[in-house]
Order: sequence, then structure tokens, then C-alpha cells
Amino acid sequence: MPFRDILDITVQGGKGGDGGMSFLRLKYVPKGGPDGGNGGGGGSVYLKSINNVTSLDRLVGKQSYRAGTGMQGEGRDRDGAKGDDLIIEVPVGTTAYDAETGEVLADLLEVDQQIVVASGGLGGRGNAAFATSKRRTPRFSELGTKGEKRRIRLELRMIADVGLVGYPNAGKSSLLAVLSNAKPEIASYPFTTLSPNLGVVENNLERFTLADIPGIIEDAHKGKGLGFEFLRHISRTRLLIYVLDIADDPEATFEALQHELREYDAKLLELPAMIALNKIDLASQNEVDEIISGLTQFGLAVMPISADEGTGLDDLKEAIFALLPEKPKLEPAAKGTTRIKADPVQVKRAMSGEGWVVTGEEIEALLDRFDPTNKEVVAYLQHFFASMNINKLLKRAGAQNGDDVFIGEGVFEYFDEEQAKLADAEFNSEPGESNPDSLDDSEFTEAS
Repeated sequence: MPFRDILDITVQGGKGGDGGMSFLRLKYVPKGGPDGGNGGGGGSVYLKSINNVTSLDRLVGKQSYRAGTGMQGEGRDRDGAKGDDLIIEVPVGTTAYDAETGEVLADLLEVDQQIVVASGGLGGRGNAAFATSKRRTPRFSELGTKGEKRRIRLELRMIADVGLVGYPNAGKSSLLAVLSNAKPEIASYPFTTLSPNLGVVENNLERFTLADIPGIIEDAHKGKGLGFEFLRHISRTRLLIYVLDIADDPEATFEALQHELREYDAKLLELPAMIALNKIDLASQNEVDEIISGLTQFGLAVMPISADEGTGLDDLKEAIFALLPEKPKLEPAAKGTTRIKADPVQVKRAMSGEGWVVTGEEIEALLDRFDPTNKEVVAYLQHFFASMNINKLLKRAGAQNGDDVFIGEGVFEYFDEEQAKLADAEFNSEPGESNPDSLDDSEFTEAS
């Protein structure tokens, strides 16, 4: 399967379980109180970074991921079980972005790091939670909320200590093979390497990871050739090695490579670096000395080598260990700001000209958690409508008594503030309170 370092997927947290609506029924307690338990929360979707995986190709073929749904609350105050979380394993160095906003959701820089990218929904409260000293038999419960849904882009930036930079066929793959335990594909034509290869180089008790990254071409910073697929992977290295072919005008090649890095991200030129002058077996010693003399103008150490012949490799390895800086603590990509304030409540005329439409994140989220066809729910919600000044907004907009008010999937009837106070009083009273024993709850069972 081809190497993948960018992948778009959809993730969704599980829906929260609905609250239970139940009344206690025992042999000697024929009309017990409400005992519906709370619904379980929905499972969340996590990204987890794992080692020894250097591509996102293991996720190819599946575009959507959904966590488990929370279970419904039951009678006897039994809460529903939480939905199962879903863990998606990705390589270390993976950054997750919100595909719509570009916000950074997670930047996984360490092994076994785990970050939620789609939260599960909330479980609804059972009818037992709505019981008060005056409302003793609430005949409604709360619905669970939907889980968070996102389209995210996964972008892998390989984490290696040392990165090999060079044009195609400069000998990077050969150098990686002889210095480390890696076995990259090697051939005498350009673009043999179409994906990054990692190897481990050891020297006594010291070791570092070495990355052979796809060859760069002119205007790679504009996305030409392997473009960004190359440049992305050198951003987290500690040391760069410019691998130059001695027969390919090394000075001009070095300047061209630095130009591409500078245009992509000028900070890359601030990384410690050295030059590996490869294929010296193809030139005389005088030619090698002359070329090295010309390269010293760039202020970097120049190591003459031949990956094919094995010449100069021990000296190169020692120079790398000497130049390699201490491993810094990688800083994750800056996360975007999260909107805290919800959209304000707004009132406008319905498109039909009859009735009013009320919109707003807070009020719509509240409506999603209840059945607006239940009369007791309507009385309960009227209390919140008054507290959110929706009645005042409707009156200011010109609403008349009896007008239909559309909020989400619910339809309500508008009445003025004086009547709203009566509804608020009704919310705090029990239907049939004058004779509670006359209530007949025989229609209810433990299961809602």
C-alpha cells in the first residue's frame, strides 16, 4: 500500500443515552415515586500515538469512525452504562486539524499520547431527577445529546533526529542503508524513494534516528514534484545533512537546496547542519580537495564520503554525534481558540408570515433534550423561556397572544408576561395537587 502522510476522516462521539421514565411498583407500594435513572454518556473518539508505524496507510479504506452509544436509564434509579470509547492509533508526529476551520485539535509528539477529538454526548436525566416536593410524579425525562461530529485532517510529520536533504539520486538511500539498520529501496534512477525511510544509527551506548526523505526538486516549496510531502518531514529534525553528488555541481546544488528550504520555512535554515559530499570515488583526490575548499564558504562542516565504497563513513558518524544538539522538548502546534460564547437568542418572523421563529445555540440545545409534544415538558420549558427573556423578545418583536412560536422541532404558543408568571407557578406545582391520591400512574412501568 502506498505511503500516506495526509488523510481526511470523519469522527463522531456516541450519542448519550436517554433518561429513564419509570415509577416504583412493588407489591406493597402500588404507587411509588419516580425512579427513572440517568442515561449513560456517549463514548468519545481518541487519537493515540504509537511507535514503529511511519505512515497513515493503515487507516486507508475507512473514512468514518463512531464511538459507542450510551445506554438508556432504567427503573429503580439504575443509570445506563457509558458508551464505549473509540481509540484510533496513529504514528507519533501526527497532527489533527479541524478540516473546516483549520484549528489544531491534537499534536501527538510522544508515544502513547492520547487526545480526544470528538466528545461523546451527555446522558439525559431520568424522571427521578425532576421530582420536587411539589412535583412528585414528573411524567417526562431528558433525552441524551448527540456526540460531537467532526471532519478532521490527519497530517504526519515524521519525528527523526537527523534528516538527509538532497536531490534525487544523490545517494541518500544508500547512505541510510550503510549507516543504519534500515533497508530502503535503492536504484540508480531518480525518485527511488517515494516515502520517508527511518533507520537507527548506534555508536556504543549512543543512538539517533536517521530519516531518508524523498528527493527535492526545483520549486518543491510550491508543491512541485514531491513538494510538501518532502518538506513537511524535515521540520522536526535536530540536524540536517545536505547530501551532495560530487558530479552534480555541489556548490550550486547546495544553494538551490537552501533556497527551497528558505521559501518553505526559513526556520529550517536555523537548524544545525553539515554537508556530506558523496560519491568521491568518482573523482580524483585533487578534485575532491578543490570542491571541499569551495564548499567551506557556507560555514558548514564538509565530510567527504562514498556510500557505495564505505569511505569516510566512520568519520561522518562521529561528526554527526558531535554536532547533534541535545534533544529538545518538542512544542506542539499552537491550538486554535475555542469559541466560548454561544450565539445569542434571536426572534424573527416565520417565512410563511404566520408565527415566529426563535433561534440560538443555547435554546436549541435545550429543546433537543426534551419531547416538546409532552404537556409537562412544555410547562417545564416555559420556566426557562421566561428566564432567558424569550417572552420579552417576542413581545418586542410584535407577537400577539396565541401566535405560534417555532423553536427547533417544537411549536409553542405565545402568551404575555403575566401569563408567563402563571406558567412559572404551574412549573412549581403538581397537576392534581389538591388530591394527589387521585393520580393514576398505572400506565407506567419500570421501563420508559
